[in-house]
Amino acid sequence: MTDSTADSPIADSSQASVVKTPAVTTAADETAAPPPAQESSTAPQVSEPPVSGATTEVHELKHEIAKGEAEIILSEADRPVPEVLQNIVNFRDVGKNYNLDIGETIFKTGNLFRSGRLDDATTDDLKLLTDMFHIKTVIDLRSETEGRMGEDLVNTFPASVINETKLAEMVLYLPAPGSKREESQPEYDSDAESDIDDEPPSAVDAEAPAPLATKEEAANAKPRVTYYINFAGRSFRRHSVWKPLSFKSKLKVIGLMASHQKPRVIELVGAEVINPAGLKGLNEAFIKYCGPEITHALRLMSVPSHYPLLVHCTQGKDRTGLVIALALHCAGASMELIVRDYARTQRGLERQRDIMVEEMRKTGLDPVFSDAPPEVIRHAFEFLDKEYGGPSKYLILHGFDERHQRRLGACLKVVLQQPSL
Repeated sequence: MTDSTADSPIADSSQASVVKTPAVTTAADETAAPPPAQESSTAPQVSEPPVSGATTEVHELKHEIAKGEAEIILSEADRPVPEVLQNIVNFRDVGKNYNLDIGETIFKTGNLFRSGRLDDATTDDLKLLTDMFHIKTVIDLRSETEGRMGEDLVNTFPASVINETKLAEMVLYLPAPGSKREESQPEYDSDAESDIDDEPPSAVDAEAPAPLATKEEAANAKPRVTYYINFAGRSFRRHSVWKPLSFKSKLKVIGLMASHQKPRVIELVGAEVINPAGLKGLNEAFIKYCGPEITHALRLMSVPSHYPLLVHCTQGKDRTGLVIALALHCAGASMELIVRDYARTQRGLERQRDIMVEEMRKTGLDPVFSDAPPEVIRHAFEFLDKEYGGPSKYLILHGFDERHQRRLGACLKVVLQQPSL
């Protein structure tokens, strides 16, 4: 009997941190995806770069897809189109957009992708990841329980971080006079480091997108590999969720947890700790307490054989946004272009913003947590400059040295062929 989860790159929480899934999915009966939420009229006006192909007619779209020029973000009137992802939000080709922004080919296209979660992907979506985009590696930055917490809990970040905090962990970290505890270790499978070798990057023709695979090629394709990195792990939970609570709130949370009232815990912590910090504070916390997880993701991204590669979290906004921004920095991208890539997320999440706002409300957070303002990622880099002397020094501090940074940059940029003499 075929396992019903085999078609999804998201494995059960009992699986190992590195999971291989078949390159081509062949589910028999696919349930139709629910219609997307109406666009909210309350969304803030954010200065963001234009998105190619967003209102393209269907017949023109298919022609552009064949040439590799069509953007994945579509207007609602253009859906559904067989060659376009139907149920994966905020999906885009990072290199292609970069090249469009500067008007020349600097980054490889069809190489590095980013998106929201793949849990809701249709069978056709999963086939497109392989047949059209040839994705070999997926880096999932979510926690083990995120997306699988049940109907009574919000299945998204930061609710998942609060949900993963155990009662014993809360009691353990109650303050005691003069007590000191060492930092928690990052939550990922260190065995995955064995995949990181010194393979040199190869030249890629960025202007010619890879053709669709034939049936024979698809049948013989290598399995897609998913690496799970619990981005906001124990250190983040301790310092950004539990420690900032007042002593009175800590006791209240312990009581609520003991009586199995996690939804109330999530709302309390969100309202008291995360919401006041805002998106800028959230990114500061990521930088301070998720360094090992960030650099582990970048290490995986510095291996040429892992490409084409997709990075995602739940919405592809905050955790994915910071990892992609640092990867672009390693490739020499300017601050302006890093901000432009980040700002595209606002458009990428438009069709489900109402849903996100409701999820944030249940988590005790304001609607702004559903947005991707350009100033947020700009502030993150200003914080890196102020506290660590810049992004490069920050990465070195966490073991991602200049050699690895150069290798990552080489994985993303076009290798210019030397003219023959």
